[in-house]
Amino acid sequence: MVTLLESLSCCYGRVDHCGEAGEKCDEDQLRRRGCQKQASPENTQLEDDPGLAETVRLAEQLLPNGTMTQWQRRFCTARNIRRYLDGRGGNPAAAADIFAQALRWREEYREVLSGEREPKWQTDLRVLARGEAGHPIIYGCFRFNVPATQSTTQHIIEHMAAVMEAAANAAKRRGVVGADTVMDCHGYRVADNLNPAPMLALMRMANQPYRDGLRTAIVVDAPQSFQLLWRAAKPLLSEKTKQKIRFVSREEALKLLVALNGPQATEEVDRVMRLNRGTAEGCRGSRFPSELRDDDADGAGQEDDEQESFSGQALARRLTRRLTQHFSKTGQHGQKVCQRRRRVRFPLSGLMCCRRRVPIADAGA
Repeated sequence: MVTLLESLSCCYGRVDHCGEAGEKCDEDQLRRRGCQKQASPENTQLEDDPGLAETVRLAEQLLPNGTMTQWQRRFCTARNIRRYLDGRGGNPAAAADIFAQALRWREEYREVLSGEREPKWQTDLRVLARGEAGHPIIYGCFRFNVPATQSTTQHIIEHMAAVMEAAANAAKRRGVVGADTVMDCHGYRVADNLNPAPMLALMRMANQPYRDGLRTAIVVDAPQSFQLLWRAAKPLLSEKTKQKIRFVSREEALKLLVALNGPQATEEVDRVMRLNRGTAEGCRGSRFPSELRDDDADGAGQEDDEQESFSGQALARRLTRRLTQHFSKTGQHGQKVCQRRRRVRFPLSGLMCCRRRVPIADAGA
């Protein structure tokens, strides 16, 4: 409750930490200890960098009616704009073109991204763990895939958008760039993935609003039939993004995760993959879009200083939703099945393939 009240304070979370054990430092202490707050890109003012300011000016001209909404303008931070400007070799006109596309996308999905409206969660995709350096790990298993139909496609896309936003905010809270994604192909069936719309939407997110948000994509145990989906997505990716995608076995994936994120985060991913292969229930998750409990203490669900909650109503909805999830029987059951931290060991052999294709029930249904 103390954390909840503190998160509502107008100044909570705005004090920099540079000492040990969460010691708070004022501006004088920051300077004495050599912290580079003033020099960091996050604190650069747009007017101090002509390239950034010009990118914003040109991007605004490309938007409907040549104006930005309040929500779009919150995204115009030095850190965000610099990703697009650097990606276009410092050319403001070229950067403005893709930045305007990102702003239009964010406006289209504003209600979901801001927390004003909760998506109808469809699959098990969520932020599952965090690596030693602070990089979030997104995990999803095709065992719980929901076929894209006329009634589910938009919900699937909104689910993915909320997870991508949660991962981006989790990375920024730890001062890192990019997240790792684990795409577990256990239970993949071609018949459930004939509609490429969700995959194409995900590629659009990676190329525009979450540009450079992907550090590594790990595709685990992909069957030969997965190539059909990959051929549809591959042409939409830049060469830089393609180089970040690794097709590996489960054993290879664990070794790669240890190298990228350390043993603790890898153990959590391994635990979930074992449950998805060795138990009838699997591990669909119970906390969406993120299971990072340490973010709750830091103000999870809230935007960073430059992109905080879009409205008081949105903040109230988020707080109510989190309290409801915490005390609901569904959440308690999910914690028993998927959130327990006991060291459970399953034999490597005898893996089961579950073909259940039931979407996660809407909490509001």
